[in-house]
Amino acid sequence: MTNVARLLRGLLPVLAASAAATAVALPAAAAAPQAVTRSSQWWLSSLQVPAASRAAPEAGKGVTVAVLSTGVDAKHQDLAGTVIEGPDFSKTGRAPGGSYWGAEGTAVASLIAGHGHGPGGSAGITGVAPGAKILSLQVTLEYDDPLNSAAAITRNLPAAIAAGIRYAVGRGATVIALPLDPGTLGAAPAGDPAAGGSAAERAAVSFALARNVILVAPAGDNGAATDSVNYPAAYPGVIAVGATSRTGELALFTNTGSYVALTAPGSGTTPDQALSGGMTADPAAGLLVAAPDGGYEPLASSDMSAALTAGVAALIRSRYPWLTVAEVTQAIEHSATPPPGAAGNRVAAGWGHGALDAGAALTSAAAIAAAHPAPAPPTTQPAAPAVAPATTGTTHRAAARQSDPGGLLRSLVVDLAVAAGVLIACLVAAITLTRLRRRARRAKSDVRRAGRPARIVGRARHARGQQATLTAPVPARVVIWPSTPALPASGASGSSQASAPLGKHGGAYRRQRPAGNPPWQPATPPRSPGSLPMMLPAQPALESAEQPLAPWEQSPAEFATAPAIDDVAPWPVSNTGPMYVWNPSATGPIVAIGNEEGEGG
Repeated sequence: MTNVARLLRGLLPVLAASAAATAVALPAAAAAPQAVTRSSQWWLSSLQVPAASRAAPEAGKGVTVAVLSTGVDAKHQDLAGTVIEGPDFSKTGRAPGGSYWGAEGTAVASLIAGHGHGPGGSAGITGVAPGAKILSLQVTLEYDDPLNSAAAITRNLPAAIAAGIRYAVGRGATVIALPLDPGTLGAAPAGDPAAGGSAAERAAVSFALARNVILVAPAGDNGAATDSVNYPAAYPGVIAVGATSRTGELALFTNTGSYVALTAPGSGTTPDQALSGGMTADPAAGLLVAAPDGGYEPLASSDMSAALTAGVAALIRSRYPWLTVAEVTQAIEHSATPPPGAAGNRVAAGWGHGALDAGAALTSAAAIAAAHPAPAPPTTQPAAPAVAPATTGTTHRAAARQSDPGGLLRSLVVDLAVAAGVLIACLVAAITLTRLRRRARRAKSDVRRAGRPARIVGRARHARGQQATLTAPVPARVVIWPSTPALPASGASGSSQASAPLGKHGGAYRRQRPAGNPPWQPATPPRSPGSLPMMLPAQPALESAEQPLAPWEQSPAEFATAPAIDDVAPWPVSNTGPMYVWNPSATGPIVAIGNEEGEGG
């Protein structure tokens, strides 16, 4: 790689002795930004790029080319809107705006996808595939960067290149323009740890090739010196490109190893003499390319040759995206123009298959694509496995889902509604069944209650829900009051009787009298009618002495020896006043049971 502008600045003390030569070289370099036009890019016509553009009118559209280099100036007028800036894997501290950043990367990007500027893009650099996108990844150093002598930095660059390859594949790049071997740059000492690649770099190359990504790399710029093998260009599967001059000869600085696949323009006029590292003092030896300061500068390097080849690969990828790496490589290499003096299949060292021809490469790719056409997209759904045929309902539902995207949602809503209806019906049925069972139990309870003695029924009603049993204490006396009691006569037997309700609602009072009266003691008759409701339960002092004695009072001994009666049959309603029934074995209190609203008997 050659940076003529920087070289001239470094050679000013040497060139001061020749004022005429310096006067010619410097104005030429300074005037370059204003002189770059379509006609000055002689390599476009030399490579038959116009014919290739007609064969691939997409001009690389839809293809991302990853440029693994020193950084790309995304603000350059010929690259505006084309560059995607990725991370800096080199970790060298070189950043945009610095003296040693972006020269190599910006030049490569402009030759691949530069779209020029001005009316119709007639001014500036036009790349081979101006429709492609550039993914910029910083992985290495500039050729003349002083950091190339720092082994602690350069030894990490192969790993940075490997990481950049994997990152580019992960971001959808289908063509990757690789850099020069970091171990062969500038003033690198002998035995640089960065030379010769690395296991990580080799694995990353295999990773990209396995994912159908085309890798293009410069063959190297130390052909005039050690001509050592350059990596990553020498890895199998990578298209290694050597540099030729405008006259069609090999550049003096390009590597000539057996790994070189083909050549492409990488310098201008062949210099009269080669300097250390392949650099030349002739400004006309470089290709005018975009510079990171917004201008242009001449560069001579096999890196420029690889950039032009990567642009052709982008054209093929945009036109025939289904072709594999091997098929694209075949289209580029086998369509190359044989070098001068080539005999049969044998070519001179450093030429590979010959010189790149973009037009012939597109023609070859078209032939390969015709022999291996793109698979037709499926027009129908793939046939289902041979299993039991679907029912008619299933077929209709499947067809409905295909024709109506909202059918699944509606079907879900209907299913939920049906499920809710079933749940509600179940709840209603459960509630109804529960009510029926309660009514049945209540009816049975009423039947049982109807067959019990009056004293048991009365006790159950009074307890309000407590289950009455025959083991409950039997009251000492059961007083049965009629709903309309007859009041005792105050005089003769023919005197009138008056009736009056005894309770709040015409029923009987239910009050427990003190227990303890033995059955042989005289009963307490009711009071007079006027004082009956209030004085009925207890006023023994006011009892009338004129009332006849009760039977048990007349023969107390007989009643004392009478057996205890557990169940007493219901007593009929009497109109002669309260009736007293003594149970000698009872120990409970006296209970008055009336005939209120059907109660009692």
